[in-house]
Amino acid sequence: MPDKLKRTLLGAVIAVALAAAVSYGLITQQTADKLQTEANQTLNEGQPGSPPQQQPAPSPEAQNSGNPQPTPREPTQPNPAPAAR
Repeated sequence: MPDKLKRTLLGAVIAVALAAAVSYGLITQQTADKLQTEANQTLNEGQPGSPPQQQPAPSPEAQNSGNPQPTPREPTQPNPAPAAR
């Protein structure tokens, strides 16, 4: 498998994993953007003759075009027991 194809596939896997982490609320979009930028820089190192190219991380809306974003909810608190009468 050509080296460029390996790097492209690895970049795509990283992007999908970060998008999933953001959509599940495990990390913030800013953290995902930072990690994606670092991954792109690392993947582009060592490519002779090609300067590092930075691709903007796709927004969660673009990746979940057919799936609505779940709205963040407050942690559910157990309902207090009714007072004895």
